[in-house]
Amino acid sequence: MSEVRYPVSSTFKVLDGYDIYRSNNLVVALVVVDGQFGRDLRLYRWMKRNDQWKVDLCRMGVGRWKWDEISAKAKEFIAKYSLAGSRQAESEE
Repeated sequence: MSEVRYPVSSTFKVLDGYDIYRSNNLVVALVVVDGQFGRDLRLYRWMKRNDQWKVDLCRMGVGRWKWDEISAKAKEFIAKYSLAGSRQAESEE
């Protein structure tokens, strides 16, 4: 796939995006959109149902989140509890 597409609402224009996880049936991504109220960084999770992508879990603005703190805490938990991110994502499919 040469161009990644994100199935956001037609009320938004996608400016950029980053796949946190992508499979044939699941996409979790950070997407920069431009909409009625300006630009926003949003977190999405889509699942493919009946050959169509549907918002599954979230479509929320996350631009104000403290990403350095979230990253540090996630790394702490992964080490503390011997977690493997790829195992967790695979079990959600």
